[in-house]
Amino acid sequence: MSQARINRTPQSAPGGDMRRRHDVKSPHGPIGSARALVWKVGRAAMVQAYELALLASVAATVPLHLFGDGTDPGYGALPRVQAAHAATARPVLLVHGFGGTRSSWSQLARTLSARGMTFDAITYAPFGTSVEQLADRLAVEVKRMLSQTGADKVHLVGHSLGGVVIAQVLSTGRLTGQVDTVVTPGAPFGGSPWAQLLPFGAIVRALREGSPLLRRLASAPAPDGVRWLAFTAALDLVVPGRRSVPAHAHAETVTVGGVGHLGMLLSEQVVGRIAAALPA
Repeated sequence: MSQARINRTPQSAPGGDMRRRHDVKSPHGPIGSARALVWKVGRAAMVQAYELALLASVAATVPLHLFGDGTDPGYGALPRVQAAHAATARPVLLVHGFGGTRSSWSQLARTLSARGMTFDAITYAPFGTSVEQLADRLAVEVKRMLSQTGADKVHLVGHSLGGVVIAQVLSTGRLTGQVDTVVTPGAPFGGSPWAQLLPFGAIVRALREGSPLLRRLASAPAPDGVRWLAFTAALDLVVPGRRSVPAHAHAETVTVGGVGHLGMLLSEQVVGRIAAALPA
C-alpha cells in the first residue's frame, strides 16, 4: 500500500480563508504531464480497489454480529484496559465505525501500546440501536475509564460513525471537562451517500445528508476546552470531500492523500499522526 500524504489545514473563521493554493506548471512539458496524470489515475484506481476489498470484508462479517454486541472474540491484541504509567496519564477510548469491530483498531492499538499509552475500545452491533443510545453508552465508558485510571480527562478517537457518536455525546454536555482531544477520521458529519442505499436502520437514516441528527450536531456549539482533529481522505468514497469536517470553525482539518475511508486506519503515517495528536 502506498504511503499516505498528510496536509494540515486549520479551519478558518467565518469570512476568512486560511488555506493556500499553489499552481505549479510542469517542467517536463505535455509528455511529462501526461505520464504524471496516468500514474495518478492508476494509483487512485489501486487505492479504490483496495477499499472495495476492505468494504467487502466488513460486509461479510456483519451477519456474524448483526444483533449482538459486536464483540470480536477471536481478537486478543487489544487489552481491555492497560495499566496507566502514571495517575495523570490520559487514556484513549476508541469508537469504531459502522460494521467495524475491536480489530478495526489493530494498527492504532499497536502504535498506542508502543508509546505506553492506556487505551480501550467499545464495540457495538451495526443494527438494533441508535446514535443516541451509543452516545449514552460512550458516556458511561468514559466515566469508567476515568475511575479505573485515575486520569482527569480522556482522549476520544472515532472512525466514521464513531466520530458522529462522539459528537453526539459532546453535544449533550454530559462529558464537559472530561475530554481532552477528539480525533475523527472519516466521520460523516455531512452525511454519507452510501446511507441512501440502505433503506433500514435508525443509524443508517441518521447518517443521510440533512438528517435531523446531523442538522442538530451542525448547529451545536463547539465543546469547550476540547481540541478537535478531523481527518478527511482525498480518496474517500464513503465520506467524500468536506463531509468529514465538523461545522464548528475551531476544528483542525488533516487532509490525507493516497488512502481511502478504511485505509486510513491501516496507514502507518495516518495512525502515527493520530497517536502523536494524543498527549499523555
